[in-house]
Amino acid sequence: EIAMEYTARMNEHALVSRAAAAGSCVLLKNVANTLPFAGTLDAPVRVAVFGIGQIFTPTGLSGMDPWRRVGILDGLSAERTVAQDTLLAHKYRAWALEHPEGSEMPLGNLSMEEFASSNDAAVVVLARPAAHYDPKLTNFEQDMLKKVTGAFSRVVLVLAAPGYMELTQEARSCGAIVLLGLAGQEAGYALADVLTGKVCPSGKLSFSWPEKLESFGLAAQQLDSFLGYRYFDTFGGELLFPFGYGLGYGKAEFSSVSVGLDGCEVTVSATVENTGETYPVQEVVQVYCSRPDSGKTGPAWFLDTFQKTQVLAPGEQQTLHLRFPVTELAIFREKASAYVLEEGYYDIRVGSSSRATCLAGSIRLTRSAVVQAVTPCAFPDAELPARKEPVHLYTYPGEAEELETARRRAIRLSDRNLPRRSRKKGRPFTGCRGDDARHTLDEVKSGACSAFTFVAGMDDTSLRKLVCDFGFCPSDVPGALGASAELPRYGLQPMTIASGVCGLALKKDLEQDDGTVRHQYTTGFPAPGMLACSFDPDLIFSVGKAIGREMQEYGVAFCLAPGCALQRTPFDAVSQESWSEDPVLTGLCALFFCKGVQTHGAAILRTGTLPRSLDIRLSSLRDIYALPFEIAASACKAALLPDSIVNGEALGEDCDLIRSLIIDWKFSGMFLSDGERYAQEPDRVTLERSALRIVRVLTQK
Repeated sequence: EIAMEYTARMNEHALVSRAAAAGSCVLLKNVANTLPFAGTLDAPVRVAVFGIGQIFTPTGLSGMDPWRRVGILDGLSAERTVAQDTLLAHKYRAWALEHPEGSEMPLGNLSMEEFASSNDAAVVVLARPAAHYDPKLTNFEQDMLKKVTGAFSRVVLVLAAPGYMELTQEARSCGAIVLLGLAGQEAGYALADVLTGKVCPSGKLSFSWPEKLESFGLAAQQLDSFLGYRYFDTFGGELLFPFGYGLGYGKAEFSSVSVGLDGCEVTVSATVENTGETYPVQEVVQVYCSRPDSGKTGPAWFLDTFQKTQVLAPGEQQTLHLRFPVTELAIFREKASAYVLEEGYYDIRVGSSSRATCLAGSIRLTRSAVVQAVTPCAFPDAELPARKEPVHLYTYPGEAEELETARRRAIRLSDRNLPRRSRKKGRPFTGCRGDDARHTLDEVKSGACSAFTFVAGMDDTSLRKLVCDFGFCPSDVPGALGASAELPRYGLQPMTIASGVCGLALKKDLEQDDGTVRHQYTTGFPAPGMLACSFDPDLIFSVGKAIGREMQEYGVAFCLAPGCALQRTPFDAVSQESWSEDPVLTGLCALFFCKGVQTHGAAILRTGTLPRSLDIRLSSLRDIYALPFEIAASACKAALLPDSIVNGEALGEDCDLIRSLIIDWKFSGMFLSDGERYAQEPDRVTLERSALRIVRVLTQK
């Protein structure tokens, strides 16, 4: 056995993972100063920790095996301002050794009154690994919560689960509730940082949290414009915590908000002040918009942009200035084959969650206008029933008065001032013309020949291998997903692809011929659904950059991440790997993750966002489900084709819909596929078009 040697990179990335996890924690409830545990070295807060999840703390998605896992018990043990109940901790450690499968320790022999009398607070950990995710609490968990809350006056509930949990009355009776999520290898340290106030909680929910699990089924019944908060806030569904919600230890308040128009850009200014007296706070300013038809044929409002404040000390304030093109408020109309800004009022709302906003201003467009024509495609639209009009549109006290004032003072915008982006007119690709010579990739890199000439010189078999076998060939890197084909005649070396959703997923221990063991130490980072709760692009960039650095270290060229799926229900196979239910938040998270990875390697945007077969309006596809890809596409070098049948047609690289989308988005990267790459048997010209995309990516500096 070989002793582990810590490298500088391992320590640096452990700190990145810890900061990412702490910055993503969401404080869902905190009453009667339950948190933080404000102890000192001389007078630490005495805490009793319940739940086997304190030892078997889930860190990430399956397939990722980080070089260490810091559980909640270990994380709190290392914190000197907290004193754990050593007897209870010993009992849990002994039970865990005897029950490595992770079953809960019976509490029958424990005297809760004794523990309550010798401790200041209790922490209850409810854990769900990704592979065994059930959002409902078990009878044992409810009984444990009942016993603990019955004896302790100060109880913190920690949810170490992939996402939503259906919180029963026993769970809601806890004084504080913290969503830790799948927080990566440093989960225990990160939670200790937040519970003790070393890091002020600043995470915001990247998904809606209804009272009952069944509510997700209602929201997902119609794969359309109504998804997540777009459904709940339009149809008035009951929520325990809305999208974008999260508390801090300080008290953030909006002291002033204003909306303006600078040319064709909407400007929003918001001043946030920490009106608390003791703790710092960090707030996310969220801007939601409503279209003229909002609440009738589309969602009541939708997130357009957001920005996080700096850490504000008590009494400190900061003014944030946000701006976005008014054309982002346009909606896709299939009949016009264009994005249209329709006549009427566009209301701008600013706040701290989807249900905690004020109507800050309104823009009135005097006449409808086409702002961007799209590349036409012969793709069938779905014939779906007419959209239901909401019966119980969500509202809040004072909204009617806000609306009346905003409309009266609305800023007028003439359609003549709007930019009009015309349709892209690409020339049909008829194939590559060569010089009857065989070239190498190095010649393309040096400028000795063009990518067109290089591809033209490839024989049919090699061309098909380059394109169709990309990712399906064996890799020299143990644990990787695959590699590209080796074609030495053309100077093409195999390039490895590995999964990287929660960190680089490689085999950890490699046995050598001489019996020794070599290690691949990769870092485990928080899962995407948790990272998105940070609402912090810089933090997500730092995680992507760390993964890219490890790719370079282990010889991995492509990282199969990030995903652009939208969370629909907790049961969706893609939900655990998804950032959010909101397309804008998902797209921005994917964008900054890509930018981080691509400081060292190449990211593959996972576009497998849809069920195997579905019918959907093209307007919903463009406005919602394809929007994350559109946002992230500019920074991404590669994309995985969706393995889906949409409106009866396969989405191959040669599909008319894919062709029109990539023209509109100016996507210049390459494509990969884990199923059928083409809808029809490809000819030489089709293969050359795909090969050109690959060669351009491989020769980028």
